[in-house]
Amino acid sequence: MADAARTRARRGLRRLRKASQYTLLAAFLVLLTLTVWPLGHVYLGAFLVADPLIAANSAMGGVLRIEMLLAVVVLLSPLLLGRAFCGYVCPTGALAEAVSPTERPSDGGPPRMRASRVPARARAILRALPPYVLIACGGLLLFASGSFLFFDPLTTLTRSATVLLYPALDRLTRVIGDVAYLAPPLRGGVDAVTSALTGRIVFTRPLTYGLQLGILGYFGMMLGLSRLEPRLWCRHLCPLGALLGLTGRFALFGRVVDAEVCIQCGKCEHVCPLDAVSGDHLSTDTARCQLGLECAEVCPTDAIRVGWLPSRTTFQPSRRALLGASGATLLAGFFTYTGLSRSERDVRLIRPPGARTETEVLGLCSRCGQCMKVCPTNVLQPAVTRAGIEGVFTPQMDYRLSYCDWSCSECGKVCPTGAIMPLALEAKRKTTIGRAYIDRNRCIPWADYKTCLVCQELCPIPDKAIALREVEVDDPRGGKVRLGRPEVLVERCIGCGVCENACPVPNESAIVVRAVAPERRA
Repeated sequence: MADAARTRARRGLRRLRKASQYTLLAAFLVLLTLTVWPLGHVYLGAFLVADPLIAANSAMGGVLRIEMLLAVVVLLSPLLLGRAFCGYVCPTGALAEAVSPTERPSDGGPPRMRASRVPARARAILRALPPYVLIACGGLLLFASGSFLFFDPLTTLTRSATVLLYPALDRLTRVIGDVAYLAPPLRGGVDAVTSALTGRIVFTRPLTYGLQLGILGYFGMMLGLSRLEPRLWCRHLCPLGALLGLTGRFALFGRVVDAEVCIQCGKCEHVCPLDAVSGDHLSTDTARCQLGLECAEVCPTDAIRVGWLPSRTTFQPSRRALLGASGATLLAGFFTYTGLSRSERDVRLIRPPGARTETEVLGLCSRCGQCMKVCPTNVLQPAVTRAGIEGVFTPQMDYRLSYCDWSCSECGKVCPTGAIMPLALEAKRKTTIGRAYIDRNRCIPWADYKTCLVCQELCPIPDKAIALREVEVDDPRGGKVRLGRPEVLVERCIGCGVCENACPVPNESAIVVRAVAPERRA
């Protein structure tokens, strides 16, 4: 009876862990879905706020916020519970585990993760990687580069959902709605559902983003590695897991094995999802153990339990390898920090209102895409080449696609790092992010001697940043023509991009917005 009760308790813990994973994954998606104008708030990105890597990077960049205390709790939790965050909370880990192959054991028990297909020698190399991943992150952090956050699991999931999931849901919902609307009795329901989903799942204009194939390839690779070895990314390559594992080395609470009862059958090592069971099966790598207790569930002798001061075994890199990795990382960070791309800025690289200086953006931005998700006009796009390699997927304005809404200041509210500072709407409307320039060789009144008032009429500035100068000029075709030719009033223009987006000249607009001095501050 006691054995049966323990078995039920362990299987209950497994079900609890699964329930926790999928509940928090659903919560993550719900919060991200609610990240829309005009509801933007940093707490909608609660998972990002709780990320110790993001918090550490922000603190190094001089940004301290009260919500970072949540990240401190997550960072210190492995001292007590090991890497329980990876097994119970991380939504990316839940997806990686969901795609990991399983097998049904011969004893008829619950499905278990299939054994690794990675050769033993390669597994040994992979198992040694987490300390070096952490060293690489530390080197970039030291030289004020937040590019390592591109590989953070929570920013990866946020970015992938923003760029891939929501455009797909938008298109799918539109197709279903269009088909359902063909039936007159369903039209009322379609209108009600569309109204409820507008801005959340259905958007004013179909969402488009750059780098979609690159994001899809990276996210697919990260999950696809789990087909070779269950949760391979989580085990060996995840930077957040490596950081929590560093704290978990000193865990006070974890897997304890009764040496007198253990028969060294190896079942516990076979089922461990994070490769935390050592070769002797008595010790535990507390830098990896997520307290899922799959090992206890399959133990035939009931030798495994949870207790205080577990027997530990952790990987210790050699001094030579440690020094070599540290030196290489410091060199990489140094050349990144002193690279010319940090000084020379593409004149068309325009950051959103509230963005800090270019160097600070490169250092603070987590590349999560949260600002792009909340943007109501889809003008915020991932940088591809304009910000250099280090700035890939940092936010930039694409005015040929859209414009910065005069009534919106959401991007600064949801930024989890402070790379984009929150601005009150009135302050945002006075923040200059660029300046419009008129190409007189392409502008219709200047080049074609025809009337066009679009840029001046649509300028959202109350006093208008574009003035029409009435002139009477000689038409090359003969005769005289009276025109209103547009001119930009520099002191009023804030670079919102409405004029460039609305310009009727095809392909390249006749009025373009260029960046202002990179040392600007909101």
